[in-house]
Amino acid sequence: MGKIENEELRIRQAYARREASGKAALYSWSRPDAIYMGYREKAAWARALKLLGFTDLSQLEILDVGCGVGDWLRQLLEWGADPGRLHGIDLLADRIARAQALSPATIDFQVGNACDLDFPDGCLDLCMASTVFSSVLDAEARLTLAREMARVVRPGGWVMILDYTVSHPRNPDTIGIRRKEIIRLFPNLKLLYNLRLIFPPPMLRLIPSKLYGLAHFLEDLLPLTCTHRLYVLQHPQSNSAPH
Repeated sequence: MGKIENEELRIRQAYARREASGKAALYSWSRPDAIYMGYREKAAWARALKLLGFTDLSQLEILDVGCGVGDWLRQLLEWGADPGRLHGIDLLADRIARAQALSPATIDFQVGNACDLDFPDGCLDLCMASTVFSSVLDAEARLTLAREMARVVRPGGWVMILDYTVSHPRNPDTIGIRRKEIIRLFPNLKLLYNLRLIFPPPMLRLIPSKLYGLAHFLEDLLPLTCTHRLYVLQHPQSNSAPH
């Protein structure tokens, strides 16, 4: 069994442990802190798209790597994306089944390992991944995944990575993804934006929900306290402008 296969098996086992532990409940829709974190992530994606000059998403061919149950693709659909141009891939078949049940049938969902994407070179305008690279502990596997994401993006297209920047001391199944690592993973892409967001979740859970405005204020005032970053990179060799 090769490194990629070993890492895939480890990730599957890590998610199985997470489900069995009940930690997934920390991100339930019924938790105010989870709702707040979802709002901040959504705001960061929207800001990044605005910074790129997008006013119409309907013509963009978009892939969400590690799409889970399809939340981000359905959000893009609300923002005007064409469901026939949306694609999602995830390692876990139960997540893809749930995504298909919740989403329009014209969204393309695939079960598979994103280290070997079944897409032609340069066929996408945008390839995105949310908290995916931090789940891949093997440095070589991360590099393979990044190369695949860069390969399927057209010249002038974009890659967006939202992820943790710090390793959790009590979670050995994740690793922080800092700017230096993004540059290592995507050496041929230009890093356009590096947006910090989200007050540390363990601390956020200690704050009464009516004081979440304070967390938002601290994110802006003390960005170094933020635990996530949204990296926006562009594929070179094009003078094309956003649609």
